[in-house]
Amino acid sequence: MLLGIDVGNTHTVLGVYEAGRWHAWRVHTNPARTEDEHYILLRSLLQAEGLTAPITGVAICSVVPALEEPLRQLARRWLGCEPLFVSAVLDLGIRVDYEPPSAVGADRLANAVAGVHYFGMPVIVVDFGTATTLDAVSREGIYVGGAILPGVELMLESLAGRTARLPRVALEGACHPIGKSTPESLRSGVILGSVGAIEHLVRLFKQELGDAPVVATGGLAARVAPHCPSIQHVEPMLTLEGLRILWERHHREVV
Repeated sequence: MLLGIDVGNTHTVLGVYEAGRWHAWRVHTNPARTEDEHYILLRSLLQAEGLTAPITGVAICSVVPALEEPLRQLARRWLGCEPLFVSAVLDLGIRVDYEPPSAVGADRLANAVAGVHYFGMPVIVVDFGTATTLDAVSREGIYVGGAILPGVELMLESLAGRTARLPRVALEGACHPIGKSTPESLRSGVILGSVGAIEHLVRLFKQELGDAPVVATGGLAARVAPHCPSIQHVEPMLTLEGLRILWERHHREVV
């Protein structure tokens, strides 16, 4: 089995790829978690799913530098594998035109690789996480950059934390353009306001790229993407698929 690990600022997705499908779990990101604790967590998740086949490969994309060494040791010490870390220095199959290339989030690169693999070029990927990111790959196979804006949960937390009377509200619930209560008004502003920004950015991206499919992923995609007319595909496993594609590319074998 291939183990894919997508470390975000808020959540980490662990997935194992077996028999053509992903088994995936979302856990809170903890920068203090050790390699031993990661192994205990992973083993408990595998046991709960009844997955007993050995892990023969590990691919990782991380935006939390403090966790890179513990995850490297998890792979080496506990799983007997040399992990593949996604970065701009890898042969991605696409060229990175970004300054500096090392500043591009590894998850954004994995998304771009998977987007090209499944939807061709050009392509636009929208990832709804702690931040909402839009990434673009040109018709020539060049990752040309993108846009970053606050994620919808981050907006809600910021409003609750920096104002005296606005409450913390859940994203789930009614979301009408004209909110009839403070929670509805917050959801309207945060969700539909994000939709407005995304739709405008997609239009601007297409002015440079030409017509391009738009695919969404990320933990909050299911809540926001249905409100975005420009989004044609929602792929929850897109980042993990990018990890699988890159692992196969660098190991010259199919899992």
